[in-house]
Amino acid sequence: MLLREWRITEILPCIVNPEWIRIKTELSDDVSEVLPYLNAIIKEAVYNPKGKSLTFRFRGGQMLVTIFPRAINLAQVPNLDEGKEALDELKNLINETWERRRELTPVYEKRALKAKDILDLLPKTNCRECGLPTCFAFAVAITRGERKPGDCPPLRTSRYRENAEALKGLLKTAGLEEEA
Repeated sequence: MLLREWRITEILPCIVNPEWIRIKTELSDDVSEVLPYLNAIIKEAVYNPKGKSLTFRFRGGQMLVTIFPRAINLAQVPNLDEGKEALDELKNLINETWERRRELTPVYEKRALKAKDILDLLPKTNCRECGLPTCFAFAVAITRGERKPGDCPPLRTSRYRENAEALKGLLKTAGLEEEA
């Protein structure tokens, strides 16, 4: 068993949906060695080998998860009970993947960030305030380095602050320069 337990260190409100929360945890053990194996089996994951982190959507895309060597952060969590269930599922995923590591080929490369990953965090209003015709076009421009999240005026408002923070984290995990 690689990971014995997790402990919640912080519960924060979700700004986009006041009924949701964000959860930060501390892990009992360093899980950095399993990250390349998780990167191999979670096809939509964004792995940053230099920063030792793995970010992906979880539970049908509902939650955004980032795993660090000694921490797991969850965003867009409906409630504390679901967050705890998700953390237990993640602990099991980490341990099961570690147990199967001899059967798996680890992937140490950073996967390219997909426009869909970015689009999921944009307001999706197609307001054109960024100068592009759609939010999807804006997401593609971010993946190409032609735009930054701060170029989306709605994303700078308090209504979308959590999405902006999640996007900043996603871009950092992917090793892309993010808006300060």
